[in-house]
Amino acid sequence: MAPDNNGQGERQGEGNDRPYLFVHSYPPPIAHAPAFPTDTGKRPVPTEVVWYLCSGIQPLTVFQPGTDLTVTVTIGNWQGGNSDSIAYVGLWWTLPVSGSPMPGPDKFIGFTTVVVPPHGGQVVSDPLTAKIPEDSGDHICLLAKVWHPLDLPDAAVADPVNDRHWAQHNLVILPSEARQTFTFLATNPTDREAGYQINVRPVHARMWPNFNFDGNLQPVRATARRLVLTSEVGEQEVQGEGTLIHTLVLDPEEQRELKLTIDLSEPLRQGTFAPFEIVQSIEERPTGGIGIAVVGSS
Repeated sequence: MAPDNNGQGERQGEGNDRPYLFVHSYPPPIAHAPAFPTDTGKRPVPTEVVWYLCSGIQPLTVFQPGTDLTVTVTIGNWQGGNSDSIAYVGLWWTLPVSGSPMPGPDKFIGFTTVVVPPHGGQVVSDPLTAKIPEDSGDHICLLAKVWHPLDLPDAAVADPVNDRHWAQHNLVILPSEARQTFTFLATNPTDREAGYQINVRPVHARMWPNFNFDGNLQPVRATARRLVLTSEVGEQEVQGEGTLIHTLVLDPEEQRELKLTIDLSEPLRQGTFAPFEIVQSIEERPTGGIGIAVVGSS
């Protein structure tokens, strides 16, 4: 019998020689980070880890619309026995999404295979490269999938929160010198209408090490004096101070465009950033998220 697909339990694959694959998501690749547990494929991830900033998805080039983007993916394997396992790896890009990613074939970056040792082995994939269209916008999300014929995801729907076969890297960087607005998609990948909650809030300090930057930017606590979420559907506008909560109903397979404006109470010093997040939930269960780093420049 194959191990549970979502990776519940400790080292679930150790009891047999079937593959037990996952996109390696933590600890974050940051110096002087507090002690993090070892990623054994258990999902959801521990509370000090953010699922939307998978450290195993690593861009090797700077994202710029209209140019090539190159990315590697780190795969782990907690199967038992002594056999290595072949793993199939796919990578997509999407517009920033607060819910489950819904990538189409036009957003496929590439496919590769890796051979991963058992008992917690890790392998970094060959680089995957694709040209990102010029009209993609200033921010994108990266979505990775790993599988084997004997170790498949639960469903066709991407679920980076609960399924170890999926992972996403979804980070938006905004300058702090002025009120900033960016666009994202709230998604419903199911075939039925569903109600969701959008929550915009500062990231808890225990999760700051997940935000990893070149240049040694330091995370700081900041307050948003004004958060504004707008939608063209019904011309809705929701405002909040410090945090923002919005409830919406999405049609089957709908991807609704939303715009978020962040206005900080005080400017940030140069060399610092304030971490925020957007989390989409259904019945208090997260379905996806976006990390936001508001970077100081004054």
